[in-house]
Amino acid sequence: MARGLGVTRCAETTRLDRVGIPVHSATRPGAAVVIVTAGKGGTAEESRAGALMEAIEQAVAERSAPFAAERGDLRWASPRAIASAGGPTLGSLCPVLGRGLDVDRKMAWVRAEELNSGEELPVPAELVFHPCPEELRVGIWGSTTTGLASGNDFDEAMLHGLCEVLERDALSFETLSSSSILVKAEQLPAEPAALAGKIRAAGLRVWLRWIPSALGACFSCLIVDDDLASPLACSGGYGFHPVAAIAAVRALSEAAQSRLTYIQGARDDLDEATAFIDSLGAEREARYRAELVAGFARAAPAVSFCDIPTSEPAGPRDMLGNLLDRCRRHGFERVGAYRYPPLAEPFAVVRVCVPFAEHFTQTTRRVGPRLAEEAERAARS
Repeated sequence: MARGLGVTRCAETTRLDRVGIPVHSATRPGAAVVIVTAGKGGTAEESRAGALMEAIEQAVAERSAPFAAERGDLRWASPRAIASAGGPTLGSLCPVLGRGLDVDRKMAWVRAEELNSGEELPVPAELVFHPCPEELRVGIWGSTTTGLASGNDFDEAMLHGLCEVLERDALSFETLSSSSILVKAEQLPAEPAALAGKIRAAGLRVWLRWIPSALGACFSCLIVDDDLASPLACSGGYGFHPVAAIAAVRALSEAAQSRLTYIQGARDDLDEATAFIDSLGAEREARYRAELVAGFARAAPAVSFCDIPTSEPAGPRDMLGNLLDRCRRHGFERVGAYRYPPLAEPFAVVRVCVPFAEHFTQTTRRVGPRLAEEAERAARS
């Protein structure tokens, strides 16, 4: 399937580094945005599958707009008309800061499915296709891959996509004010403990921090190479999942993957990140790195892994149902999922969109009402 969608090579890059956590990279030369996609896992087979599936889902997101139009998934309407019919408002979908919002300007919407009710939920085309075709673009949100996911079936793909959206929501609030808590390294479960052990055995420092969330387990991870003074030698990773051990593995392995893709030179944001670091100058660069490391290394408070709330492992359908129940109980009443045209059968590719879930990064700068309210509260205090 990957070859049919343009992937020409899938290479194991694990041995470019000394850590030993398996990482693969898939190359799709004709890609519109991301040419090299990476995958990680506990085994080489898992990491190879991850790299290929990342390439597959992005190829589908790139190519689906014409097929979506053919099967009647697109409609043109003003945001005012969509909201009046019970659809999401522009603000609930977290527009980019400073963008003008015209609620009477007609724009393209995609007919997604609301997972709790099974009813239709309109989602802007700009939040579905990546990159969004020029004729469908409105410039309110920009085009990202958050919520873009694939799997062996739709339940698996939608679980993965929803976890990504909720991870970004939790991290958005972390950029405003950190609530993360250091996880005691000596009490990790077997699989995340093995990954952390490999990182330390390679002479690197690593910290895993828990970000409390009522929706599931969310972790951030930082790997630091003290042989290199640049902040680029500090590699981050994140993970969200109903099962805490799975979320921890995702954060640790993503940090190792991030480090390897920098070593490989395959990161799409490498030039941008290097330019930012170079712009700081030596003194500010050293201070930036020190503050980053200190934020992850701060020892108090700390939490034992066994005290972090978790769900029991189950099949994707059961875990998705459980996560949807939590979303409803905690303010995310609607969860939209767009099933892309079947360009990757037998695999399922979806885009998950959750109104009111925040999506702020230093690059996207998208802000919704919840984050704006928290920022105002923080400014008053």
